[in-house]
Amino acid sequence: MPFRQFLVSVMNNVGQQYTAQNQQPYYQPNGAFQRPQQYTAQPYMYPQQQVFPPPTMPPAFTWDTLIAPSNQPTPLFTRLLDAIFTYFTSTPPTDPSGFDPIKYASAFTTLMYSDADNKVRRYFIFASQNGFPSPEKFVYDVMPIYYRTNRIQYTMQGTLPVLTREGFHTTMLRDTLGDPDVQCRRFNMFLAAHGARLLDPLTGQPFPSLVIPRAAFPAGMDQVTWERQEQMNRAFNEELGEYLAELRRVGRWTHDVTMAGMSSGVWVHRDLM
Repeated sequence: MPFRQFLVSVMNNVGQQYTAQNQQPYYQPNGAFQRPQQYTAQPYMYPQQQVFPPPTMPPAFTWDTLIAPSNQPTPLFTRLLDAIFTYFTSTPPTDPSGFDPIKYASAFTTLMYSDADNKVRRYFIFASQNGFPSPEKFVYDVMPIYYRTNRIQYTMQGTLPVLTREGFHTTMLRDTLGDPDVQCRRFNMFLAAHGARLLDPLTGQPFPSLVIPRAAFPAGMDQVTWERQEQMNRAFNEELGEYLAELRRVGRWTHDVTMAGMSSGVWVHRDLM
């Protein structure tokens, strides 16, 4: 046999043996035999680009109505009052429960209340001018009378009367209903001076430095609120008179002065308590 034919025969024989070996089944661990599957190239699938919705922008802040037609605070007014209360109770000396007399005097002065409108300062000045041996003690005694007769929520910490968060809300709502013009000016002056540190409890961010428009407050004095305040003032005067009479009886106060300096009135139009 010629060498060339021999070489071709050998190559064909090797090729047939290699093909047969590749077609033999291979052993699987479970004892079964399986013929290998022929690999078929798959086309490359490019990942689809993910589409994100456009970001949602928060609505622009605006000062809306602060008191509802029912004479109740709106959620926005409640947030503002909560922010003011937290601002003061977080200012050293801190006390999250409320305002003791010293904090009350400081807070209401910062809120632009005059000495005539700031109950603690008014009572302290009255006691100082009329010879009370301890004006501070007089304030501690009279503030609970004021809170109780005016139905303002408070607690006692030993001998200290403390205006609570609810009591602060009651006071601010009542003063706003009683004289919205004055309260509008007070809130705006306070925000102009301290608004950057006043955090909105809903967002955790400072309230925007926007003037609260007069339209956000009631158009005028609420007559029902005014009449109720006059009734509470009379109750205060009666109980205060009994307190002063007791002081005279036990000799702790001998000055014969009128109660004009303490007499209850309504907001800025009359003598205040």
